[in-house]
Amino acid sequence: MAEKKKTNPQALQDGKKNSKKKAPSKVEKPNNSKKMLLSVAPYVMLVIALVFALCIMIVQFIDEDGAGFIGLWISNLLCGLLGGAAFLLPIEMIYVNLRQILFNIRWKDSDRRHDSDTYFDYAKAKKKLTLTSVMARVSVILLAILLDVIIAANDTFDIVFMWEEGIELASGGIIGGIFGVLMMLAFKQVISIILLITLLAVAVIFMLGLTPDYIIERIRENRERKREELAYMEAQIAAEEEARRREEKKHPQKVAYTPVAAARPEKKQNPEKEEYTDEKEDDENDEFEEDKPLSPVPPKFPMENEPETYIGPSQEMLEAEERRRAGVSPIADDILYKAENDTVKDFGGEEDFDRAEFTSLDDFIKNAGLKSEDTDVDVDMPIDMSQITNEELLSDAAEVAPEESDGEEEEPEIIIPYTYPPIELLNTNPDTDTEDHTEELQANARKLVETLRSFKVGIQEITYSRGPTITRYELKPQAGVKVRSIANLVDDIALNLATSGVRIEAPIPNKPAVGIEVPNQNRATVYLRDLIDNPKFKEAKSKLTSSLGMDVGGNPIYFDIAKMPHLLIAGATGMGKSVCINSVIISILYKAKPEEVKLILIDPKKVEFAIYRDIPHLYAPIVSDPKKAAGALASAVAEMERRFELIEEVGVRDIKTYNEVTENDPAKEFMPHMVIIIDELADLMMTAPDEVESSICRLAQKARAAGIHIIIGTQRPSVDVITGLIKANIPSRIACTVASQVDSRTIIDIAGAEKLIGRGDMLFAPVGSAKPMRVQGAFVTEAEVENIVTFIKENNAKAKYNSDFVSKIEEEAAKCGMGKKGAAMAEIPAGADDIEGGDTKFRDAVKLAIETGKISTSLMQRRLGVGYGRAAKIIDTMEQMGYVSRPDGNKPRNVLITMDEYMRRVSEGTLGSSEE
Repeated sequence: MAEKKKTNPQALQDGKKNSKKKAPSKVEKPNNSKKMLLSVAPYVMLVIALVFALCIMIVQFIDEDGAGFIGLWISNLLCGLLGGAAFLLPIEMIYVNLRQILFNIRWKDSDRRHDSDTYFDYAKAKKKLTLTSVMARVSVILLAILLDVIIAANDTFDIVFMWEEGIELASGGIIGGIFGVLMMLAFKQVISIILLITLLAVAVIFMLGLTPDYIIERIRENRERKREELAYMEAQIAAEEEARRREEKKHPQKVAYTPVAAARPEKKQNPEKEEYTDEKEDDENDEFEEDKPLSPVPPKFPMENEPETYIGPSQEMLEAEERRRAGVSPIADDILYKAENDTVKDFGGEEDFDRAEFTSLDDFIKNAGLKSEDTDVDVDMPIDMSQITNEELLSDAAEVAPEESDGEEEEPEIIIPYTYPPIELLNTNPDTDTEDHTEELQANARKLVETLRSFKVGIQEITYSRGPTITRYELKPQAGVKVRSIANLVDDIALNLATSGVRIEAPIPNKPAVGIEVPNQNRATVYLRDLIDNPKFKEAKSKLTSSLGMDVGGNPIYFDIAKMPHLLIAGATGMGKSVCINSVIISILYKAKPEEVKLILIDPKKVEFAIYRDIPHLYAPIVSDPKKAAGALASAVAEMERRFELIEEVGVRDIKTYNEVTENDPAKEFMPHMVIIIDELADLMMTAPDEVESSICRLAQKARAAGIHIIIGTQRPSVDVITGLIKANIPSRIACTVASQVDSRTIIDIAGAEKLIGRGDMLFAPVGSAKPMRVQGAFVTEAEVENIVTFIKENNAKAKYNSDFVSKIEEEAAKCGMGKKGAAMAEIPAGADDIEGGDTKFRDAVKLAIETGKISTSLMQRRLGVGYGRAAKIIDTMEQMGYVSRPDGNKPRNVLITMDEYMRRVSEGTLGSSEE
């Protein structure tokens, strides 16, 4: 018994093993055949899908008999069942079978076994493929239903009608029609369309594999990846901190700062002045530690392998100091402007300076301030301040004026040479800054370094450039420091420096540095005289050279209006917009003669430009009425077109070449440059927005070659005033202080103007510049402007306005007041009675009637572009002359004149009069 109990289990186990081994051999052939079928089936379905597509395309679009009997049968079958959705069926089949082929290639037999490690992924992919196949079929059916609801909108079950309409692609076929009728009966057409579009979108999303599980899995993977990256960064920072602590224990040291006037490490200096004792360094560091804390982070710790941070003046400041020591004017060569003759520098780059060498800090402080009486201004020619009266000029001109032979006496045209206003009419700078700001600048630089270092931002070098109102600190970060990490610390920097209005420029164009602009404690004023009384301004050949202000390094900034070629100046009220416009006008009065540059001033506020009344540079009286302002812009467009006609006659491309070619031709007109200045655009956009916007856009697009330029000022920088069309056509812009980032982006397309400090502080973005530059605008008082205008009026000829331009302004203003319809009626000439049929379109209307065989007001409106009233009047005239029949209800009138009769009357000139 015991032996049987031992042997029976063994026999059972052997039987089980044998059964397991034999099982696969029994189903081996079915599995192989099934595998063969599954692998070949997708390729067969691809061929079938292509056949379906070819049959449908040939039958529907090429030739009904081009696909043969079977092709026609297949096309009719698919279209009869699915309607227009039959075109999507081959595409769906191709997509699904390609997915099946890729699935078979991806998953091998070993992956499909239940005991395989990848079986779970295989099952998941198979489920996803099945869902894709099902949703692809559902998408085709939903599309058929949607087409039936939209096109057929049938609510009766007529299978034959559905089949026929499906073949004609006028419904969703039988399948779409059955479900479409159910949808129409249940929800009507509008709700059915909304539901079907929603369901179709969901089906397509699932067909493409964008299931909720897929989306959630992707989100989870992104979170895990970010968590791993954060953990890696924290571990790396911890390792660096540990290495830094070990280094401090081995080699304890203090952070050393190079004094302000000390040279760079690579430059050779006097050894006696270069070396400092440890006792002096300890004293300096002790004083600095007493001014802490700057932030809650531990204040001082040296960065790993960090070199000494250079703190000192920038190259621009050192170059300017070298010129002061040489006795040169402090603003003689600091010009960022360049004209075509290479006398001035174009915007878009900064001049490169070499760092000047100083022997000691005492020499630097000694030469830092320059007194006003030590400044020598070179004047090209002495200015005669004796007043020239008009009586003397008139008496001299009367002696040489030819006598008039006619009985009617006319005053001879007297050309009085233009007398430029003297520079003494502008105020000098009374607050010449001679104070040494070295300690303030160096202290702020140290605070910046320590603040950034407390946030794990290492600085390799820091230099500074002190301007009239702000100081720019240029930081060169160490390797591996991101620029964004510095830009995000603007609020922390402002907190530690105890100031507001800190602006970060990261990076500075054409420099491997980040600029931090900090307002000065003692702000200086930039006077217009310092800019105009400059050799570079006098030597510039362009008559449209204008003074703007000084940049952050104290360098004068000029711009050529001809190169802008149009300018937008915008900012909040009282932030320097009007002063900037006055600086531009005064620069033109100092630079150009009246016959070289003409001004058109538009002042809706009636008080800004009133002081410039009757100056000889005016092309027309100052326009203050908003309707006349719109007319002035329209007249400027007409003047632009007239100039282009003259330029075309000569065969040149622009006004400069035209004046050069016609210089010795007295029969040709000399065309001066013309500058249109608008002080407040918002009021014009409220009065006549369409006319003003259209005129400004046309001038901005074409007027540069004709020598016409626009300067627009506004204190409301909103999108309804500075529209997209206006901003797109005006490339150069100036942004004064604004209230929000939205206003700043409206003006210069980037934020930053909201951080300006006002009183002439502006961002200047000339055409072609990558980033705007910060400029302190020049200041000119009303008393200075009044003195200059008075001098020009007393010593020069009176303003001579262009009568044709002034009359054109009145005409265009009248059209703006009448509106669009009134302006269209105003185009009919005054002497319309002398024209054929009383209208310039009468001949065209008669010819149109003969060619079409009928005439009506609607036809004339479409073909001739006239209004209803004008068309009706022309038809009444044609009826009176017997050219068309009387009205017959709503039918068009019959034409009673032939083409031969029309040609005879046109040749005889009797088309507009009836023959007896």
